[in-house]
Formats: sequence, structure tokens, C-alpha cells
Amino acid sequence: MPKVLIVGDEAVNGISHVCNPKKTRVISFPGDTVSDLTRKVLSLTADQPDIESLVVHVGANDVAKQKSEILKKDFNILLNTMGKLKMKLFLSGPIPSPQWGDDKHSRLDMINKWLIKICSASSVTFIDNLWIYWQHFHLFGRSGRNLNKHGIKLLTANLFHFINKDSNMFWHKSTFSSP
Repeated sequence: MPKVLIVGDEAVNGISHVCNPKKTRVISFPGDTVSDLTRKVLSLTADQPDIESLVVHVGANDVAKQKSEILKKDFNILLNTMGKLKMKLFLSGPIPSPQWGDDKHSRLDMINKWLIKICSASSVTFIDNLWIYWQHFHLFGRSGRNLNKHGIKLLTANLFHFINKDSNMFWHKSTFSSP
């Protein structure tokens, strides 16, 4: 039985091709928002009692559409729902699309700072993906919306870095700054 369950929006689509299916199960819900996944988390984990770690990757669809205060409320509900589970919990933050301008990037940066703070006060470890992908166009497919194979491998490595680590640390933007 898999020990890690990764649930998320379209960004997690290709992860299953990189992971060992005996150890990791990946479920993708393209187009899902934070509130959509919140409604699914408990039933998805109830079906898999051997899961030791849950990663929820979501938020990019919300950043593109919603106001920040509504998104914060939705994330709070998700974190409260995740807090009911008895396993290692991870929230993988939104990946910025290369099509986003400075306005959406600024909103995502603000949301990430808030998520770092709110997750550090909970049982959920936040995985910040913002600075790994911001302005790194080579990690996306031609459409600019989906990760290419290099972007997927990097996301998978980042997720498992945190899953296999016990601390609540996150990647800092200087780690991935362009030369």
C-alpha cells in the first residue's frame, strides 16, 4: 500500500510517472480550487488507512481568479480540515504561471508569506514553490500553463525533500535565483 498520498490540481498530473506507485499515490483534479479539494480531502484519506503522509498541492487556480481575503478564508478551512488527520501533513503552495504579470506575482508572494506564518502555527508543513518557478520559463510546456518534465521532476524533488525531512523549513528564493 502507498505510504504517501499527493492530491492536487493539474500541477501534480505528471508526478505519478516519476514516483514509485508502491510507495506513492497521486490523484489530480485539474481545475480544482482550494475549496474543491477541501471537500475531497477527508474522503480520499479515509479510503487509504495506511497513508503516513499527505501532500495537498493547490492554489494556482484561486490566485488567478479570487480575491486574497477569500483565498485566505478557503486556505484556513483547508488547514482546519487537514488538521483532523493523523498523519504527516504538507501544503504545497501554488506554482506561478509564466503568463502571470507582476500583479498576480505580488498577490502570490503575499499569500505565500501568510501561508508560511499560518502553517508554522499548525500541524501542516508549508512547501513554498514560488521562487523555484517564478520567471523560470524553461520549466513549463509551450503553453506556459503546465509544467514540462523538468518542472515535474523539480516539483517532485521539492515535495519529497520535505516529506523526508522533519523540520518546518522552506526553500528560500536565493536558492533558486538566476545567475
